[in-house]
Amino acid sequence: MELDDVRTIAQAVQGRLSTDILFGRLAPDDRLRLGPLCETYAVGMSPIREALAQLVGRGLVIQDGQRGFRVAPISRHELDDITATRIRLETMALRDAIAHGDDEWEARILAAHHRLARRPRTPDKLVDEPWEALHRGFHLALIEACGSALLLEFCSDLHDRFDRYRRLAVLQAGRHPKITASAHGAIVEAALARDAERAATLLARHIAEAAADVARMGAPCFPDGKTAAAQRGTSLAETPTSSPARRRTVRGARPHASSQKGKPR
Repeated sequence: MELDDVRTIAQAVQGRLSTDILFGRLAPDDRLRLGPLCETYAVGMSPIREALAQLVGRGLVIQDGQRGFRVAPISRHELDDITATRIRLETMALRDAIAHGDDEWEARILAAHHRLARRPRTPDKLVDEPWEALHRGFHLALIEACGSALLLEFCSDLHDRFDRYRRLAVLQAGRHPKITASAHGAIVEAALARDAERAATLLARHIAEAAADVARMGAPCFPDGKTAAAQRGTSLAETPTSSPARRRTVRGARPHASSQKGKPR
């Protein structure tokens, strides 16, 4: 197989793996064994290795020295860190987008908000992938005119990592976060009025309130940050000095591929 083919397949596999991690189908601390992953995703060893290496860079997978790969663990400390960093970067990006955005940017914000508002979440569907795509699209539309591809990439990754916690918390608590539907509309109104200070304040408040509710909902499955940090290893190739954290089961998450018997799905 040509190198370009391996990379193309690895990119597709990375997308499938990241989706399974972000939606909780691969649970925190799940061991990612290469053989079962090759069977589950119907690809060879090289694309799987490259996809896992890319996910290490995104913070969704960690490598424990010679022990192999596993899904990144979760902790309240990391949730707080992701939230604070997301607020800093997204409000910066929003201010820049308001300064540089044109009429087409305004139209895209209005369209993204309209699509999201017409597709509310329902209590009977805790994991709603179409809503997730619309919600992510709305938040990224707000900042896409910031003028920095690198800043957009950082914000996108942080949004994904935050949403991983939100989905795990939703499955744990059996409900959606208590965020008012008007929050998004207020941010849009301030952005279109070119009121950067108000828009950034509203966005920061929205993220902080969502994070506080996620922390309450997911408290039973979010371990103490200091304990998790001591057990997680690193994203490089450093071997941890203590045994890996015990796997915590999240209600509603599918079991990891390596633990399933019989033919992979």
